[in-house]
Amino acid sequence: MRIGINFHTTDRYISGVEYYALGLLRGLLRVGGENDYVVFTNQPDLVKTHASGAGNLKVVGIKRLGTRTARILWEQTRLPRLAARHKLDVLHCMSYICPVFKSSARYVVTVHDTIAIDHPGWCKRSNALYYGLFMKPGLRRASRVISVSRSTAADLRRNFGFADSKLRTVYPGIDGIFRPERNPQRLSQVKLRYKLPERYVLYVGNIEPKKNVGTLLRVQEKLGGRGLPHRLVFAGRRSWRSAEQLDEISRQIAAAGVVSVGYVEREDLPSVYAMADVFVFPSLYEGFGFPPLEAMACGTPVVASRRGALEETLGDAALGVEPENVSQIADAVVSVITDAAVRERHVSLGLKQSALFNWERSVGETLAVYKEVAGANA
Repeated sequence: MRIGINFHTTDRYISGVEYYALGLLRGLLRVGGENDYVVFTNQPDLVKTHASGAGNLKVVGIKRLGTRTARILWEQTRLPRLAARHKLDVLHCMSYICPVFKSSARYVVTVHDTIAIDHPGWCKRSNALYYGLFMKPGLRRASRVISVSRSTAADLRRNFGFADSKLRTVYPGIDGIFRPERNPQRLSQVKLRYKLPERYVLYVGNIEPKKNVGTLLRVQEKLGGRGLPHRLVFAGRRSWRSAEQLDEISRQIAAAGVVSVGYVEREDLPSVYAMADVFVFPSLYEGFGFPPLEAMACGTPVVASRRGALEETLGDAALGVEPENVSQIADAVVSVITDAAVRERHVSLGLKQSALFNWERSVGETLAVYKEVAGANA
């Protein structure tokens, strides 16, 4: 088969959706076989870095996609023609949208969540408008729609009325770099690089409305009131409507309760996770949720909300909390820090839970989708 992959990102500071695409691509290339892959991307150097050395990979750099309008026009008009020119059997669009116009290639689309449809106030207005206009007709054009969780699949059925025959749930994998880091020299280097405190509670993710970071700041105030020496570390980049949260974070930094380290390079994240006493993730909604599973894979106990897909993906390995209940979250954090039995239990459960999500299985199930679609195209 000849498989096309549509992959775009605004810059090198990538997060969950982009890591899904790159992780899946690496896995597909490792499998080898008779498939050829053509990646259409505005970040060719990024793709080549993450998927280097593959003889069956062709990277097609796309220029002049600096605006939303330019990307829409390219995706909806040029991409179907490029798929035909490269004689693709399947075109996999990794991020919510595929062309609404027919091509000689069959379309597969991965949907990570339905936030733009169900919670447009949590998105940029341009994103909500774009997805509102193009998501439904694009997904109807697609031969198969991959959801990254059963929760997202249920949201798709509710919003668009898709039959189960069109939907496939394929869980992403957790990258192999996420494992308990025990090298003291490596840990020390990362601690110095990001100026991490001796003991800390960790959050990793973008600073945006759905992540509910304001609640975390109130949790930190409660932890300080209970005499714990831990500081709250924010690791992530600012995102849409983050100014208010960043202002509050700055005030807390001045009060010596919070540390903001900004974007952490991928290779440093395992160490940042491993040195935390507890990882806290009070998100209001997730279609999958990479960070808590990555923390579990690094041997760090997790306190997380049960919203969206998190109850499904984390199971009982995390201490589940209501994301707006500050006292409940603080109690859960304190129990992990002060009760060795609770900590050991959730470290053990977390390692087992995170191991369920691997790229080998994800690749195999995705390839099965490609074969279904290509067979229908024969």
